[in-house]
Amino acid sequence: MKKELRFLATAFRAEWLKIKGLGLLTFGIAIAAILPLLMFVTHIFFEESRNFEGAANSYPGLFIENGLSSYVGFFLLLFIIIAAARVTQTDHKNNGWVFMETQPLSKFSIYGAKFLAVVLLSFISIVLFFLFSILISYIDLAIFPREKLHFDIDILFILRTFIRVFVMVLGIISFQLMLSVMIPGFIWPFVIGFVGFVVNVVARIRQETYDFLVYNNLDTSLHFTNSAVLNRFFNYSDLLSIFWAVFFFLIGYQYYRNRGLKNAFFKNAATIAKTVGVLAVFVLIYFLLTKPIYPQKLENITIIEGTFQTDKPVKEIYLMDQELQNNIAVIPVVNNTFRWETKESVPFSNYIIDVEKRFIPIVLSKGDHLQFEIKKDDRNFDVLRKGTRKAEVEYLDTNTNMYSSFYNRTVQNKELADEPKAFYREAKKEWETLKKDLSKFRTKENIHFGEDFKNFKMQQGAVKMLGALHDYQMMTSFTDKEFQIPADFKKELETSIKKPAELLMTTDEYKAFRLKSLLPKEGTKNPDSIIFAKLSALPRSIEKDRLLSFQLLKILKITNDEEKRNSLYEEKSGQFMDSRYRDHVNRQLVVINNQQKGKPFPVFQFENEEGKTVNLEEFKGKYVVIDFWATWCAPCKETSPVFEYRAKEYAFYNNIVFLAASIDEDKNKWKLGIKNNKSDVTQWWLKDNKALNSIGVQSIPRFMMIDPKGKIYNADMPRPGETAFQEILDEVSGTRFNFNMIF
Repeated sequence: MKKELRFLATAFRAEWLKIKGLGLLTFGIAIAAILPLLMFVTHIFFEESRNFEGAANSYPGLFIENGLSSYVGFFLLLFIIIAAARVTQTDHKNNGWVFMETQPLSKFSIYGAKFLAVVLLSFISIVLFFLFSILISYIDLAIFPREKLHFDIDILFILRTFIRVFVMVLGIISFQLMLSVMIPGFIWPFVIGFVGFVVNVVARIRQETYDFLVYNNLDTSLHFTNSAVLNRFFNYSDLLSIFWAVFFFLIGYQYYRNRGLKNAFFKNAATIAKTVGVLAVFVLIYFLLTKPIYPQKLENITIIEGTFQTDKPVKEIYLMDQELQNNIAVIPVVNNTFRWETKESVPFSNYIIDVEKRFIPIVLSKGDHLQFEIKKDDRNFDVLRKGTRKAEVEYLDTNTNMYSSFYNRTVQNKELADEPKAFYREAKKEWETLKKDLSKFRTKENIHFGEDFKNFKMQQGAVKMLGALHDYQMMTSFTDKEFQIPADFKKELETSIKKPAELLMTTDEYKAFRLKSLLPKEGTKNPDSIIFAKLSALPRSIEKDRLLSFQLLKILKITNDEEKRNSLYEEKSGQFMDSRYRDHVNRQLVVINNQQKGKPFPVFQFENEEGKTVNLEEFKGKYVVIDFWATWCAPCKETSPVFEYRAKEYAFYNNIVFLAASIDEDKNKWKLGIKNNKSDVTQWWLKDNKALNSIGVQSIPRFMMIDPKGKIYNADMPRPGETAFQEILDEVSGTRFNFNMIF
């Protein structure tokens, strides 16, 4: 062993002497410096590139994080491909392999020295990238100071990121060296490496992951430039990089040692048997590394915990039931840390964590362990999640509004009304796609969601599909055999919801589906009356409460007369078994009544940019379009430019005023926000943001219109980018034309 190490050290020294003459070290330094310099130059010439609106952060760490994917995924990858080719091609051309073998060295030390040489070159380049990034970030921030960014260095972040970057490139190094040893030429190893880069681009576009490709393992690892989001220190793709490094090193070494693939792996029966045995071991290790990670539940306990980074201490947060928005627990925050645990049963359902009226939606059930790192200030609210429900969160974020040709085209446009076979074929295809997507879904950490969530999404899909099939038959025929739902398809859908999950029963889709099932198939002129009658006949139960509250709120929202709404509530409120559902409807009724069209808008006290107290009386005689927003609200920043565009579009209509009303707690944050973002829209600050509770505003951005008499015209306008928003403006501005009269 000691002898082999001496051989390896000698061979490495010789290899390093050759490398100095190839200019690879200089190239590696240039590769490390180019991206930080490009980022700095961009900041010099493009002011918008310097904008930062996030929570307080370490600029050196942020600078590294912003450049990491481009550096490793392109520049460092390019450097490794070239370095591996140059290290081997010199010996291919000059017959250096033979010369080295005449020396008192083993073939293992010769091949290992080349591998270590490329590893060291990569290591140096990575170290220099981190150092250049830190140095240039200091210069950048000194020249262009930005609020919330500071010079502090997060050593743990730097160290963990560095280790992960070094590990994630080992597989690429080993593979490119193997190629360069096998192929005596520069072009083909380079072309194959470039193809690997292209594969990564394609995989990103298609949102797919190819564990069997070493290049794509690198891209998967780079999905997490901030290592803090990982549940574990290393991602599974990082471990795959180590796996491929060993695998390709052995193949390359055996090829070099035995002068070809045949001699190395297929020379005789014994060699073949050995090859098969070793390959079987590697296949087993590969499947163990890529085996799906399923959330491991805790036994008899459920935990929610986390930390805050905030400029103002948070005293407590609330765990709420999303369906009824009732408080389940008050969780104290001590020294910016919180923890809630219970041994009681926690139904599998949607919940909300309320942090000073900033809401974090979660999925939770007994045995879950959820962890949060929350960065919060008056303008920002960033949440980093870990724990047992990461896959569920990612699935909901990426699949909630996915386009479906069946639902968004065939069903919505009422196509194939006279082609039942084609319609049901499309429906089955949509159902099979859902099942396939749920079965194969995984995160970039290889985490699959829990079986309870998978069953819920399957049931939710079945409910949606049954609803679409019911509507199709309503449009065509329930009695004509040609339009009958295929029996096997219908049975599969109905079987899947035979035992509905608790979470499913809280959804509006399921409630609407259940109410629809109470109606006669042939249809009726008074569906709501029949539904109320059928609900009254049902025995008292939680399911009845859910359906009754859903139906009652639906009717209350479309009833224009406040007296009739109150009378209907009084008539039906005695049918509830659980007072929580009755109280929920009562709270919503108060909101509906307060937001009724024609109801006087409350007298809110605002402050204008000059510090003067003002109210909406100033705009009496005009329609006032109000955008309730805050500097910390990310969606508000997206809708604000569109709101401004609408204001300019209708600037010539004297009967309309656009008003942006900030609900920031800190007036100075509002003033700074409007100073940094000049606007033509009138800017006011609401002195008491809790006043919005009286009209049922619980989230922002929120758009309202007040009529010339100071009464509510529309309490919940669409967003400015929607056609319906413009239609309301046209309605009050008098710009709607009757084209039949013109022509």
